[in-house]
Amino acid sequence: MHTPSTPSMSDAYLADRYYDPYPGELDTEVLEQRRREQSSLLDKPSARVFQTPLEQVKERRGDSFDFKGDTIRFGDAGILNPEDQDALTASLKSLIPWRKGPFEYYGTEIDSEWRSHLKWDRVAPWLPDMKNKKICDIGCNNEYYMYRMLSEDPWFILGVDPMVRYYFHHQLNRKFHMDPRVNFDLLGVEDLDIFKGFFDVVFFMGIIYHRRNPLQTLNTINNCMKPGGTLILESSGIPGDDPYCLFPEGRYMKAPGYWFLPTASALKNMLARCGFHKIEIFENFKLENEEQRQTPWAIYESLEHFLDPDNPDKTVEGYPAPVRIYIRAVKR
Repeated sequence: MHTPSTPSMSDAYLADRYYDPYPGELDTEVLEQRRREQSSLLDKPSARVFQTPLEQVKERRGDSFDFKGDTIRFGDAGILNPEDQDALTASLKSLIPWRKGPFEYYGTEIDSEWRSHLKWDRVAPWLPDMKNKKICDIGCNNEYYMYRMLSEDPWFILGVDPMVRYYFHHQLNRKFHMDPRVNFDLLGVEDLDIFKGFFDVVFFMGIIYHRRNPLQTLNTINNCMKPGGTLILESSGIPGDDPYCLFPEGRYMKAPGYWFLPTASALKNMLARCGFHKIEIFENFKLENEEQRQTPWAIYESLEHFLDPDNPDKTVEGYPAPVRIYIRAVKR
């Protein structure tokens, strides 16, 4: 438990006023109210599984780091004493499953479920000029892509994700490297109307098919962008040339949260109907086990468990197996 001299997690979260430099660009009153609502999540007993191990990890912000390669690396192997190494390991393990990566923390290699560097390698050639730009990563997870973005020299990056565990990923990373450009908030895509016309570039990867109302979601994203801003959208979908969507009767790949699976042309049409133009599909391919798989740091079922073992072109429910669709679009 925190003492009067030690702020609670919710207090620490609210004290991180990353938006203060932009008083004329944001509705700070609405943002602060929304953040107060979200802050209560951090004081729930369920957050202790992440907070307790994190509190034992010491800050070491002077050590080396490398964010330019496939692996996001904090610190060097062999420089922590056994006690500090054990504390770090406990915190890293509390954050299992690691969905995005790879990461390396002081020699501990995190082999994540997704080999996220493969996605970044596809996206990187299609990035706009991000130097001195304001960036949003929606559903940022453990911030892997945000650290890869730093190589583009942006002015400001905000990752939003309403899941509490990812706030603790953010705090763990800040133990070892404090970059004022890398910011996190416990917000969802539905909160981005607060940031009207604010962002130059938005990343929306691996999220839209989990949204019950994708058109409303795309309109919200459009509203948070500056005119001429760039959206990088990546989605699960189904093969086909015609603009249609699969609506699963129940589960898709064993999960209830897949509300629709579009073809690439359907997704392109959605973007056009929601205020985007210069829409370019730059990848459309079948997802393979080499990119998404079970690992010791992601111990639950993964892609191979969701496909028909006798026909990998079908899910276990009999639906078409997913493709991944990558699109770049510009706000009108």
